[in-house]
Amino acid sequence: MVLEEINIVDTITDYYNRFENEYPIELINSKQFDTPVNFKQAKGCPKHRWFTYKEGFSPIFVADFIQRFSSLKSTVVFDPFGGIGTTVLESSILGYSAFSNDINPLSNYISKIKNTIYDSNDITNLESTLKVFNKINFDRKNNPPVNNTVNSYFDESTLDSILQIQYWIDTLEIPKIKNLFNLALLTNLEKVSTHRKDGNGVKRKKNFNQIKDLSVLKDIISEKINEFLHDINSTKINSLGVVYEQSSFDPYSLPKKADIVITSPPYANCFDYSKVYLVELWFGGFFKEKIDQKNFRESSVVSHVHYKWQARNRDYGHNLVNNEIFKHLSECELWDKKIPQMLVGYFSDMGKVLSELIPNLKSGAIVGIVVGNSVYGGLPIATDILISELAIQLGYEIVGIESYRTLTPSSQQLKIIREKDKKFLRESLIILQWK
Repeated sequence: MVLEEINIVDTITDYYNRFENEYPIELINSKQFDTPVNFKQAKGCPKHRWFTYKEGFSPIFVADFIQRFSSLKSTVVFDPFGGIGTTVLESSILGYSAFSNDINPLSNYISKIKNTIYDSNDITNLESTLKVFNKINFDRKNNPPVNNTVNSYFDESTLDSILQIQYWIDTLEIPKIKNLFNLALLTNLEKVSTHRKDGNGVKRKKNFNQIKDLSVLKDIISEKINEFLHDINSTKINSLGVVYEQSSFDPYSLPKKADIVITSPPYANCFDYSKVYLVELWFGGFFKEKIDQKNFRESSVVSHVHYKWQARNRDYGHNLVNNEIFKHLSECELWDKKIPQMLVGYFSDMGKVLSELIPNLKSGAIVGIVVGNSVYGGLPIATDILISELAIQLGYEIVGIESYRTLTPSSQQLKIIREKDKKFLRESLIILQWK
């Protein structure tokens, strides 16, 4: 049985190696964190820093990619997984027409706020509202979310402070100002929570500093609003991007066909965004009942195991995944038995994404896709290679694959993956061209 399993692993990794012989992987960067495909660099960039989204890439990376493949201001840029709007915002700052799709209501909300053009009247209104906020005494509060788990991530006094400020924000009549204050609250929830984001969820903080009273949270929010004011005054948006709340594996039609696509879809790493951003989704009002979380998962790319997925898009999947990888992992002892089916669903969805993208591309369009490989049962899942092959089957041409980061798996996987297979543990940029 062991010999048979080793032969299957060899069959799969030999398949990867044959692909790499034809399309060599170019090593750009081997660091784990200081890399342009990581959100870290965005934390110092005006407007991009308004909300920390660890799944995002840096605006510098987006700008470099666009300028690398186009010098024309008429270029149309598109991001099928828009997230919090890094691609749209950076494209708009550079003066390009830009569009994005995403089905995450939280990230779309943040993206739209960041990509809004604020004029002098908006700045004046924001400054005057901030003065009121700093002086006002709150005496009423909202009801807490109807989710005990979410509420348990805050001590009683902090939760009370959040709900009081929320009530006041809801009374604001100017939508732009209301959205900015709401974002300032949402982006600081983790800071005042007893828990922090960790992997596919949250973990209790070891050194939690309880906020003593409402004034502390007010000061934190005021500081964020002042950051917003600074960034609005120092950032010029030269074209207005459009953020669509729609799926990229369902049929859609952009107003203009894209010349350049740069995106980073969810990785096949079992991360569930409805868990990672559970607090923000509930306090932002995007989830009002538990069914909302279920519906969100149903409409997302199959990248985790927290929902019993219905079969879809199977015709767009990869034969290696559907057969050899599925069979091998189904016989392995995994932490969740749904992982093999998740992988089948993931690559089926990604094949459908590439297919639905085609009618929205100009001839010769360049498509950049940042992906992270993974490992299950000691078997590397070379997402960059598998998605590239899906693209080839649909008529795309491979321009190249660039490795930007070395990934470290869990200690359990690190013990069982073969040394010669660790080279597949990377975060990569796939570069395609539509014919």
